[in-house]
Amino acid sequence: MRAYAFVLAAALAAASCGASDQAAGLPDVRLPTLGGPLGPSLASCATEKCLTVLVAPWCGVCHQVTPDIVRLRRFLDKAGVSSRVVVGLDELEALKGMAALYGSDAMLDASGAMKARGVPLFIVSNRAGEVVKRVNGFPRGASSPDELAAYFGLP
Repeated sequence: MRAYAFVLAAALAAASCGASDQAAGLPDVRLPTLGGPLGPSLASCATEKCLTVLVAPWCGVCHQVTPDIVRLRRFLDKAGVSSRVVVGLDELEALKGMAALYGSDAMLDASGAMKARGVPLFIVSNRAGEVVKRVNGFPRGASSPDELAAYFGLP
């Protein structure tokens, strides 16, 4: 009986973590960009939906899919959807090196404001910064920017 109660408590705790993870908003912080100025608050979005991608310099998959992320951002920009890349989870110089692959608007998270269980992490949020969809890892089977946008529920 004691083992059953423990398993039930663990399952409920895990379920509540997942639920709050999805319902939670992005942090209300402004991170410096590679170009120098502070980027917009992560808790807001200039368009109806916004894609935020978290990557890290030590992540091999992140480096492998960088060209796909860059193409997706160009596609979303043409479609009028905001996107941003946050490079974090490492030392500042390493962050700057990887951010250069994404452009001067890439945000540097040396302080660890974006908490992640894994990277790459794709977060779709609404105008108020509420998380609509969260995807750890790069989606398999979606290779073109329009397929990726559709996967994330973006126009």
